[in-house]
Amino acid sequence: MPPLEGFSGCSSQILGLPAQVHTRAKSPANLFAAATTHGIRGKMSAVSATASTPTQAASRPSTLKIGQGMANTKGSAGLAQILVRVLLYALPAVLFLRKFGIFDHDIWWHLATGRWILQNHGLPHTDPFSVYGMDKPWFVYSWIFDLVTEGLYLKFGFVGIIFFEIAARVAIMVALFRLIQFLETRFWIAVALAALGFYAMSVVLAPRPAILTILFSILELHLLLAAQRSGQTKKLWLLPPMLLLWANWHIQFVYGLLILGVFALDSAGQSVWPLELGSKNLGFRKLCAIFFASLLATLVNPYGLKIYETVYQYMHQPKVFSLVIELRAMDFRQAPHFVALFLMLAAAMAVGWRRQRRLLWPALLFLAALLAFRSVKEIWFLSVVSTCALSDGWMEGLAWEPSRLAVRERLLLAIAVVALIATAYRRYDVSNDWVDIQVSGKFPEAAVRYIEKNHLTGPIYNDFNDGGFVIWRLPWLRVAMDGRTNVHGDERVGHSADVWSGNPIWQNDPELLHANVVLAPRSAALTSLLRLDPRFRVVFQDTQAVVFQPR
Repeated sequence: MPPLEGFSGCSSQILGLPAQVHTRAKSPANLFAAATTHGIRGKMSAVSATASTPTQAASRPSTLKIGQGMANTKGSAGLAQILVRVLLYALPAVLFLRKFGIFDHDIWWHLATGRWILQNHGLPHTDPFSVYGMDKPWFVYSWIFDLVTEGLYLKFGFVGIIFFEIAARVAIMVALFRLIQFLETRFWIAVALAALGFYAMSVVLAPRPAILTILFSILELHLLLAAQRSGQTKKLWLLPPMLLLWANWHIQFVYGLLILGVFALDSAGQSVWPLELGSKNLGFRKLCAIFFASLLATLVNPYGLKIYETVYQYMHQPKVFSLVIELRAMDFRQAPHFVALFLMLAAAMAVGWRRQRRLLWPALLFLAALLAFRSVKEIWFLSVVSTCALSDGWMEGLAWEPSRLAVRERLLLAIAVVALIATAYRRYDVSNDWVDIQVSGKFPEAAVRYIEKNHLTGPIYNDFNDGGFVIWRLPWLRVAMDGRTNVHGDERVGHSADVWSGNPIWQNDPELLHANVVLAPRSAALTSLLRLDPRFRVVFQDTQAVVFQPR
């Protein structure tokens, strides 16, 4: 049975180390903490040398400025780090532009949905695109994404989708690096972890609403971890409005609730076990209040509580998970799969080595591994959690301050990143014409053009992969199948896959026998069988697809 393609110069100061605090940084067994540069150790040695008596120790301030050994000096070191940031931020976009194109099958029905909303000035209540979904309720849970992508397409053409993916990739890399550097102030280690984490998740990045789920999850983790370090929780009230937008952008807004729930449980655990040094208890009640406010915010959507019916439906589709490539488990035929596994194992070892009495990272790692090893689509979550778990907690007892660039350095960094991406854009000759050629080679454009030119009427019989493209290109024809598994359901998707794989049930399939047009992938088993069937004749074929009509 063929697989289905689916959804495809910075200076920091760290304040506050009590002189009498026992820290793991002094233990040679702790490899990460022991490598925190001679600046920290030198100051710690100086403190112990000067505090020879209790009186002297008492007269000394209880906190100590450290981190100057890690701070960048002006000149070549600062410039080197800015250049590395430029490469780190721009490289995801440059590598994408090197092989630019639109390869995702689901982007087409998202564009068609955005077009329908603009034309009808409202959201559809029933499915307007498929024969099966006619008069059946359909929840357009990603309607904001659909409008955004359709607006970009109307303004810029295909390159508008390219712009969207470039911006999303850069934003994710910037957010991931800033989060990791907040936890791990050693610049080069933070760069390495951010690069590995992004590379591991790169296999699932596509112009889809899920790309904002990745970005919002990183931002949420940053807000929560920063609040734990500082003890200031005012910014956490940004989470309810974030969840409101998230719930109208993508169905995986439940990840935001999941992350917040784990932090609340961790806070409850900290009230039982002693707190980790450098970490403050955010308060179980306060986090519960923010959680329930966020939960209520997710209900501010066109479908209210019914949006959770779609969440439940997606969680219980075993056939879909076995057929759609991106929903299958990792097969370790790609390098990013091994990188994700390495990060997870390293994070688990780091959490165990630190022996912290807290629930946060073990719980998040367990959940991330459970989700990612069930479906490769969630590899991004495992990558983000693993890199954060690797970065956090090595230098307990330090009051951290986020590393910040000066305003002039930020401006220089932004200009350099944009310039590098613009140079790559011109170098690889990105244009609507080239994307159009790529789309014609990837999707059945010529076959669809034949149907359009000859005014062939439905019903049309098509496979799972091409349904979204047909919805977008031939809006007057209702498709037989497409990638919206919440519309077609688990059993129906499985049945369609059996028919296209040549299962004997195809001979009596009512949808196939009543179709006026069959749009078949050239390589499908059913295509070869239909060529031999006297009930059908070939009216068009090319390297991508074959069009059949009944005799």
